[in-house]
Amino acid sequence: MALDGVRVLDFTRLGFGSQATLILGCLGAEVIKIESTKHPDGVRIIPPLVPVDGAKGEGFGGGSLAAAEQLGSFNRGGTYFKYNTGGKRSITVDARTPEGHDVLEQLVARSDVVTESFAAGTMDRWGLGYERLRAIKPDIVYVSMCGFGHTGPDAACVTMGPTAQALTGHTAMVGLPGRPPAGWSFSYLDHVGGYLGAFAVLHALHHRRATGEGQHMDVSQLEPATALLGPALLDFAVNGRRYQPAGNRRGGAPQGAYRAAGEDKWVVISCATDEQWQGFVKAIGSPAWTDSTRFESLDSRVAHVGELDELVEEWTSTRDRYEVMDLLQSHGVPSGAVQDAADRLERDPQLAARGHFTRLRSSEVGELPLEGVPFHMSVTPPHAGGVIRRGPPDLGEDTYDVLREALGMTDRDIAELRDAGALA
Repeated sequence: MALDGVRVLDFTRLGFGSQATLILGCLGAEVIKIESTKHPDGVRIIPPLVPVDGAKGEGFGGGSLAAAEQLGSFNRGGTYFKYNTGGKRSITVDARTPEGHDVLEQLVARSDVVTESFAAGTMDRWGLGYERLRAIKPDIVYVSMCGFGHTGPDAACVTMGPTAQALTGHTAMVGLPGRPPAGWSFSYLDHVGGYLGAFAVLHALHHRRATGEGQHMDVSQLEPATALLGPALLDFAVNGRRYQPAGNRRGGAPQGAYRAAGEDKWVVISCATDEQWQGFVKAIGSPAWTDSTRFESLDSRVAHVGELDELVEEWTSTRDRYEVMDLLQSHGVPSGAVQDAADRLERDPQLAARGHFTRLRSSEVGELPLEGVPFHMSVTPPHAGGVIRRGPPDLGEDTYDVLREALGMTDRDIAELRDAGALA
């Protein structure tokens, strides 16, 4: 695998940092996730939670410590599964004990990369900042990831992906005209920032290979978020024009999402030209209402779009969304079934052909279909289960094995650490 032989000591948590180390693990790095039984990674308790013994699981939404405690487990969070494949291994160490702190420094000395996603200054306060770790291992690659980065007037502020989205304008750009911003339904910047974090690691490893030098990489969420606003920023800089949400319509009619047969089933249709409109009319059998002068041109269809939408939905609402999609596409009309999670996981032929989901086993939950990296490599193929071909680790599942393999500790050494409270 591409990163065979690279060891990553992973202090990241939640989505931003975990996405970065997920990618590194899928590329073949050995990722050792440093955790705590006293302060588990918050992403472990974000629903949906995999239920126990057939009980009904909590739905998607904000994290609920009460729900996790009711399950009696920190190993069933669906969002945790999403961010922690890649063959990661979990060890629990209490850095506040001298023995635990010593274990972490020993691991640093035997690692290539250290990643962390705490608020700026946290690792320094723990005695695990870049300068200290560089003294232990001069060529260490140290990647810090936080919302504002580690410099500037806002560096002391704490943020998360949804906050960064609001601060950079992304929240205001999503929604319908004349309505309050809808924002993103999930932490989009955790994904974007995570990929940037993985890129930073690859860049630093390449530099180290060429020069023998390690370095400190400082990755924020604000800057990649701002970069994604390129067209809107340019429009304002050049034309002084502020971005206004356009909703579903971009100058066509019919254009938008229309109800299809079944509960909460939808199909998207877009007729932006007269040719596409004629294809739509032919596809639906040229009913009498399509001859109305109200719909004879693009401008007139846009002017009467409310009435047109009702007529279109009368037709779509009694038909299967995929049948509508296939029929309209065969007549040159842009159309697509609106898919939900079940569609993508179980009924999407393209994702199936690409092998996007891989069934991996978690020690507590069992086998689950989990996603890997969204690209293929012909010589060094990535794998969702990383080197060890396993699903996300249970909390502290690999503590003893890592201490034996990476540090050469004996069972007696480990027992002494456990008794001293260092492995918690």
